[in-house]
Amino acid sequence: MRQEVDAANDKYLFGSVPSGLFRVFTGPARHFFADLLAHLSDDPFGQAGEIATRKRVYDAIGEFVDRTGRAAVADSLSQDDAQTIGGPSYLTVYNRLLETGWLVEYRDRYRRVVDFDPAARLVLHTLLDIQKGRVRSYGGAVLNVLTLLQSVEAEPIGKALNLREAALSARGFMNHLRTVAGTMRRVEALVMAQPNAAALIRGFVSEFIEAEVVQDYRNLHARESPYRFRGLIIETGERLLEDEDMLAAIGKGWKLGGIARNAAGAREAIIADLRETIRVFAAIDDHVHDIETTTFRIERRMTNVVRFSDRMATVSTDRILRALELLGTSGLDVDEEIDARPRLQLQSLPFATAQLYSPPRKRRVPAERVVEFRPPDPALIRYLHAIDAFELRVGVTPDRLSAYVERALGDKAEAGPDDFPMADIDDFLLFERLHQVGLAPLDKHYEFAELEANAANDWIERRDFRVRRRAGARHG
Repeated sequence: MRQEVDAANDKYLFGSVPSGLFRVFTGPARHFFADLLAHLSDDPFGQAGEIATRKRVYDAIGEFVDRTGRAAVADSLSQDDAQTIGGPSYLTVYNRLLETGWLVEYRDRYRRVVDFDPAARLVLHTLLDIQKGRVRSYGGAVLNVLTLLQSVEAEPIGKALNLREAALSARGFMNHLRTVAGTMRRVEALVMAQPNAAALIRGFVSEFIEAEVVQDYRNLHARESPYRFRGLIIETGERLLEDEDMLAAIGKGWKLGGIARNAAGAREAIIADLRETIRVFAAIDDHVHDIETTTFRIERRMTNVVRFSDRMATVSTDRILRALELLGTSGLDVDEEIDARPRLQLQSLPFATAQLYSPPRKRRVPAERVVEFRPPDPALIRYLHAIDAFELRVGVTPDRLSAYVERALGDKAEAGPDDFPMADIDDFLLFERLHQVGLAPLDKHYEFAELEANAANDWIERRDFRVRRRAGARHG
C-alpha cells in the first residue's frame, strides 16, 4: 500500500518528465552531456523557425565531439553506465540522449525531425537559468505588474486575462527576491570563510561582484526608480477588489478568454489573484531590507580588509620576518619562554560599538497626532458661493438655450437674427451660442442653418442664420 502511495505521489509531481532524464548527469560523462545539452539548446534548437532534421542534429553533435576531443569523449562514454555501440561517437551520444528522453523523433512527411522533449526543454532552461544566474531588474518587474493591472482597470473585459499574468509576475518576482536573499547569504558565508586577506578579496570579486543578481539594486531608492510605483500597485489592486462591477466584468473577460467556465465561478479565483498581488508588494520591503543588511555586512568586512591590509603589509611584515630570523639563529629551545615587552597589552579584547556590527536603522513609524478641525472662513464661503452663482449664470445649458429659442419662435416655424431678443448680457450669451441648437441633444427639435450674408445688432456681428423647428417637435 505504501509503495502505491509513493508511486502516485511521484506520478503527480514528475508524471510529465521522462523517467531517465537525469541519468546522463550521474555517470563519468556527466560534464560532457551537460555542456552538450547547453550547446544543443542554442544550435540547432535555438534557431528561430528552423526545423532540426536528424542529420542536422548529427552534425551538431559531431562538431561538438570534435571540439571537445574525440578520444576524451570515447573514454568517458566507455565508462558510462550505458553500453556504447560501435560506430562514430556522435551516434553513441545521440542514442544516449534519445534513450534517456532528452530527444524525441517525429515523422514530418518523408523527413525524420528531432526536437527536445517538451518537459525536458523546460527542465533544461531552468537549469541553464540557475547556471548563468538570474540577472533581473526590480524596476522592470514593478512596472510590468503595474501596467498589467492598469490595463485591466481601463478595459476589464478585453484585458481581463492580464490579471492572471500580473499575479504570476508578482509571484515570480517574490520568488526571485527570496532567491536573491539566499544567494546573498551564501555569498556572505563564502566570503567570510576565506583564510586570508587575498583569498577574501578574490572571493568578494568573484562571488559578490561577478555573480551580481540584481541589475538595478543601487537605484532601488532613487527618486526616479520605478520601484516607487509599488504603492500604486497596491492601490490599484484594492480598487479592483472593492468594485463588484469590475469583478463581474473581469469574470466575463475570463469566460471569453477560455480560462473560466462562467463569470460567477471565476470570482473567487480573481479575488485570490488580486490578493496575492497585493500581498507580494505589501511585504516586499522586508525582503529588500534583508538583502540590504547582508550587503552591508559584506561591504563592511571588505572595507575593514582594505583599511588594515596596507598597515599589516608595510608595518608588521618586516618586523615579524626579522623576529623570526633572530629566533632561528638564537639557539633557544622550542619550549623555552621568551620575555617580550609589547607596547600595549590589553587585559581583554576590545569591546565597544566600533567593534560591533550594527545593522542599518529601520525607519521610525510617524508619531500619531490629533488633526485639528478648523471651520472654514465665512469670507471664503461667500466667495465660493459667488463663483458658483457666476458659473451658473454664464453657463449655457441645453434647457436655457431651448427656452431662448422658443421665446424667439413663438408660433412660427422659423426665426432669424432679428427675432431673438437682446435685452441684457444673459440674452447676449445665449445669442452667441445659438449654433449649438444644431448639436445634440437639441438637434432632435431644431435645425440651424447659416446663410452667406452677415447679420449685425447692437451687441455683435455674425453670419446670418435661420433656426427652424423640426416637423413633429414639441412646441413650447
